[in-house]
Amino acid sequence: MEIYGSAVADKLDNSRSILKRRYYRQHCTLELGSYIKDLSVVHSDLSSIVILDNSPGAYRSHPDNAIPIKSWFSDPSDTALLNLLPMLDALRFTADVRSVLSRNLHQHRLW
Repeated sequence: MEIYGSAVADKLDNSRSILKRRYYRQHCTLELGSYIKDLSVVHSDLSSIVILDNSPGAYRSHPDNAIPIKSWFSDPSDTALLNLLPMLDALRFTADVRSVLSRNLHQHRLW
């Protein structure tokens, strides 16, 4: 939701204006009790679009663009996002992120 997502995005962006467009719960579609995130709203070419989410239902329309992550509950020792940095860095050089991410999702690896 925007109330916490905005704070996280601000921290990640660190006043660099990289994260210009942000999408929150109000941009989702409620379907069968789950909020679905339609990545085609971001861009029609999904080859460079990634979704990082703790809810598989959220990205069920675009599973090959997903990075599953465990839920975070104020654990200061949680390093899940830091653990993703090498993969995220590698994705910068990938023509189509789905070629890499689809393998991770099918292994059901949670970061």
